This record gives sequence, C-alpha cells and structure tokens, in this order.
Amino acid sequence: MKTLEHLSIDDIIQTPRPGNRVPTSIRISADGRKIHYLFPAADDVLSLWTYDVESGSRHLEVEPPETESGDTYEEEMRRQRARLQWQGITQYQFSQDALLVPQHGQLYYRRGTDALVRVPFDQEVVDAQLSVDGRWIFGVAGGNLCRMDPMTGDVQWLTEGAEEGLFYGLAEYAAQEELERSHGYWVSPNGGLIALTEVDERHIPRYPIVHQAEAQVRVEEHRYPFVGQANARVRLGIRHTEGAGPIHWLDWGTEERYLVDVVWESEAHVLVLTLARTHQHLAWDRYDESGKHLGRVYEESSPYWINRPSSSVVKDGLLFTTSESRGLRRLIIVDPAGTVRQAAAEGQGGAAEEILGIDVENRRAYLWATRHRGMDRTLIELNWETGQWNDLTPEPGWHAVTLAPDLSGWVDQHSTWDHPASAVYQRRTGGEPQVVVANQGDRMALKLKRPEAFQVTVGDGIELNGIVYRPSGEAPAGGWPLIVSVYGGPHAQMVVSGWGETIDLDAQFLAQHGFLVMKLDGRGSYHRGPEFEQAIFHHFGDVELADQLQGVSYMCEHFGANARRVGIYGWSYGGYMTLRALLKAPEVFKVGVSGAPVADFRWYDTTYTERYLGDDATNHAGYESTSLIPLAGQLEGKLLLIHGLADENVHFHHSAAMIQAFINADKDFDLIVLPMSRHMVQGTPNQRYRTRRTLQFFQENLCEDSSGSGERAL
Repeated sequence: MKTLEHLSIDDIIQTPRPGNRVPTSIRISADGRKIHYLFPAADDVLSLWTYDVESGSRHLEVEPPETESGDTYEEEMRRQRARLQWQGITQYQFSQDALLVPQHGQLYYRRGTDALVRVPFDQEVVDAQLSVDGRWIFGVAGGNLCRMDPMTGDVQWLTEGAEEGLFYGLAEYAAQEELERSHGYWVSPNGGLIALTEVDERHIPRYPIVHQAEAQVRVEEHRYPFVGQANARVRLGIRHTEGAGPIHWLDWGTEERYLVDVVWESEAHVLVLTLARTHQHLAWDRYDESGKHLGRVYEESSPYWINRPSSSVVKDGLLFTTSESRGLRRLIIVDPAGTVRQAAAEGQGGAAEEILGIDVENRRAYLWATRHRGMDRTLIELNWETGQWNDLTPEPGWHAVTLAPDLSGWVDQHSTWDHPASAVYQRRTGGEPQVVVANQGDRMALKLKRPEAFQVTVGDGIELNGIVYRPSGEAPAGGWPLIVSVYGGPHAQMVVSGWGETIDLDAQFLAQHGFLVMKLDGRGSYHRGPEFEQAIFHHFGDVELADQLQGVSYMCEHFGANARRVGIYGWSYGGYMTLRALLKAPEVFKVGVSGAPVADFRWYDTTYTERYLGDDATNHAGYESTSLIPLAGQLEGKLLLIHGLADENVHFHHSAAMIQAFINADKDFDLIVLPMSRHMVQGTPNQRYRTRRTLQFFQENLCEDSSGSGERAL
C-alpha cells in the first residue's frame, strides 16, 4: 500500500480511497452457507465473489460482462440518486439457484452452474428483479412493468399504456432522492401477486437542462416538482403476476400522501406506509388482494415532521418497524389488531437505526444501532419482552453488519480512525471469527494523521460532535489558518467513528499544508434524535451557522487557530452553508468554496424542502430569511463558486441567480462551471479540476501573513 505522507491531487481523487478496497453489497444465502459480495479486484471495477462458510474458501463468481456501451441514461440517473461511484457489477441478485446481473441496460442470467448469458431482449430493462423461484425476471421496459422468461426473452406485460410522463413499476424522482424508496413494485411472498405503482407526471412542467459542451447541443428535460407546486400522482395497484385479471387500485383517500413503503403481510394482504405531504402524519394501512381497505394498522402525528423508518419487517403476523415518537428511534411491534408495543431496551443509549433480523420464537430483534452520541454503529440483540439487550459488536468504532437470513451469523466490517475495515464472519453460536476479506494497512502505514475528537457545548448543555485534523509541528506565531468542512443540513452526518474520516483526503491534504481542518455536526443533523434535529424546523441556516461559529471559537481557544484566517467549504447544503457563512458572518469567515449551493429553497424539490420548511404560503418569513439572494451585497471575503451545468438535483439556476445578485451588488467572486457535471461530480478530469482548484483557492487566499506583508505561509 502506497504511503500518503505527501498527498497529491491524484491521490485525493482515486477510487477506491486507501483502505476502502472492501466488499460491498454483501448478501448471505438463505441457508447461511454462502456469502456473496462485490469486490474491486482492480481500480474501481467491481466483480462478484463468493465465500464458502464451511470450507473458508473464496472464489470469483462473475466478472463484469463485456459490453460495448456504457451506462444508459436511466442507469446514470439511478447512480446519481444512489450516489454510486463504482464501475463494473453494481447490482446482482440470487434467487434459489438463479443469478441475475444487470449491466448497461442489458440483463445477464444463469441457472445453477450454467454460464452467465445475456437475456435475449432488445429493450432496456430498469430495476430488474428475480422471482421467488428464480424462473422469471420482473422489470420495467418502455415504462411498462413486465415478467420475462430469461432463457427466451419472451415477455408478459403486466401494464400497458405508458407514455412520456406516465410509467409503471418505477419509483419517481422524489421517492428515490428524498424518501429512500428505489422500487416501484413488490412481489408477494409466494410470487402469485404483485403490488405496483402508476406514476403520472404529465401535469408537471418540463425543466430543461442544456448540454452546452457536447458536439451537438441537446436539451434534457425533467419533470421536477418545485416547492409548492404539483407532485407526481402516484397510485398503487395489485394484480396477479401471470397477468390474469385487472389491476385493483388502492384508495387512500383524497389527502395528498407520499407512498413510502410496501410490505406483504401474507400472500393475500399487503401493508402500505404513507406520509402526508406535510410529513406530519404517518400511517400503515392494510389492503387485501382486491384493493379493499381493511383498516389502519398504525399511525402517528408530529407538530414538526416524521422521518420514515429505514426498514420494516412482517413476521408471523407482527409488524416490526421503528419510530421516533418518544425520542430516539426505537423498535415498535404492531399486532394484527393494531396493538402497539414500543420495545425500549433498558440502558440502550443509542437509536435503533435499522432492523436486520427477527426471531419471533425467542422474542429477539437484531438491530443496527447507534452509540456514543450517534458516532458509533453496532449490532445489538434485543429481547423485546424483557427489554434486555446484548451488544454483539462491542468494540468501539463503526460496525457495518450484514445478518444471515436464518440468523446463523453475520458479516461485520469494523473500522476505526486507526484501522480500515476487514470483512469478518461471526457465527451466532460463537467460535473463532472467519476473515472473508482482509484489509491490509492502517493509518500509520499510510502516514496519515489521526483526526482528533472534540465536543462543543451549545444551548442547554447540548454536546456537539466534532473532529479536527491538525498540522504537524508547532503552530505559527499567529496560529494555524482554519478551514471548516461543512454540510450542516438535516438528514446527514459528517462526524462518525469510522475509517472514512481518516481517508478524508481533502482534509488530510490541507492539514499537510499547514491548515487546521474542522468538521462539526451541529443541531439539525441526523442520528441524534428528533429534538436535536428539529432545532432547524421552519428555518434553515441560523442555528447551523451559530453552531459552526461556536466550533470556530473552540478551535481558536483550544487548538491554536488564527481567528483572522478562517475559511469554509462544502457541497450542496454545505455549499449553501458556505455562502451563508460568508454573507452572514464576514467578520469570521474570510474565504469560502461553495459547491452546487441552494440559493433559494423555493427552487428546490417539494419532498425535501416542505418536510422542514413547510410551504411558502404558511411560512413565507421562513423562506425569505433562508434565501441567500437578498444577502449578496454583504459579501466581503473571497468566494469560489462551483456548479455543474448538468446538475439535475440542485439546478444551475441557483448559482446563476446568485451570480446575477453579486453582479448587481458589484461584488467580486471567482467562478468555476463544470459543463458536463451533475450533482455528484463524476469523471476523473472533473474531479481532478474541482479538487485542485478548491485546495489552491485556500492556499492562495487564506495563507497571506496577517500583518499584510504579502508573505505566504506555504
């Protein structure tokens, strides 16, 4: 492993990053004997591997199929929604003895020990999934849901009538981007029925994105739901998978609601999770196969907003889900009669983030939970009758866990700031762990500095988690220049106890060049409970900025930062926070690099923005004070603004309006436009250029001697 004592720009943009050559998409077979995973044998190209638990051997299962084409448009959009950087095989599914691998719009299939072959079907199939018995492939082609014979390519259409803006069996933009729902169909346990969505976006105006840098200029159009405007109309139907009979459409009333999740309770009954458009009411409802509403199973309300549960499971007629209705997220159990039990673990200090497995017979739930003020992740075993729980991965740090379907064991990828994760299999009955994939090297071998933890107290004794990257040697006479790496917004976390913090190579590079770098999760960030997060309700920017300012003061007092040389950078909401910091606190922040910022949240999507800010009609003052456009005249420091022209999430409209506001106010700033870049910047040239210019901007503008002599600190 190459040491990184002196980082280069190419070191920073490499994929995977040092120590991150680890298994992804780990799945354990139904009998617990095989562990399947994707692994980059070279560079960022993933292949499918299998580990045999009994023999301890591993073998290459499938290499990426050779294709002449790259990602299709649909694949590119789904990559953006999933923030997926890897190449090669990025999806796969085993069902019985069948394997499905989608690749570049084509499907590849094998049965048993046969060779992997391309399914003979000429259209692109999106969100392909195997049937329960592995004999069929479901997916969406041309906007219609179908069932396909993988050997012949013969298709049975389950819907018809799709057109531009009207499609079946796919999740709409808002569901994928903001509701963590990537699917638009769900097959029943025995495979006889299928629940499917119809999405109608034809009433939503097309938003144009002009690709100016291509040889032939083209216009790409999106149906993007802006704040206060119409959402896609989504309805859910049920039909037989062999195509017989009509689609039975469900009715959840006249109130506009988001479809969040669908879980089959039995072969004949389905549970449907919806959220009101305000996000202040959540409901689980039961329907039969004819679409008849059989009653409400569970509901909750909040004067703020409700975060969707990350996972829900039905087992032996019981619904297992999670809720923040009483504080930190806890397991709740709902029986068929609607009786609710909250299974709080005695002494459990963290939140139950995800349900990994359920053992009804022994009243045990296996949960991925937080520890240490949300910084750690661990696997716990909870007895929901007694409230007793066991921490099955007690070592401090970040445990990414995959549990076997039969609960016989789990794969643990445990990392800390000192050590990257190896993939280790642990049997539930104990015994020596088995190394599935070892990870060589640590931060000392790489010569990377260990981030240092600190806490800042704000409000009524609330402790905020922070880390700092400290340069080597003694601080200069005036103190270290300080750079704040920020996100700051809801539903995100910057500071965790895993290897990812050590390989924040932007921060490491800056520290190697004499900067202190600070990251702080202020109020409003995720995984600390609703009270902590809801501090930003109906207004963005003020609480988050106040907390970052507290962090800066702490750096000056305890880490030798120079209060006259403070910079800040971030992307997306972090870009918004960077601009807000420069405009609202110019006496503190002298230099900023703002990437893809939201300038006015009235120009962002309904689902995200209305969750936190409500709508402009009822919270006009909140939207006005959140907007950055009226603040442009307050710019005093050095600003570098970066945005991709093809950004389909935070449109270039935001930066264009900000640019004009700065021009109107006669304010100087620097600008980088990435003509072929979307919200997640991809492509080595784009990544290299953005990274190099960002780091150089701080070197050129934040390192001048505070005496004004013009000497540089570097």
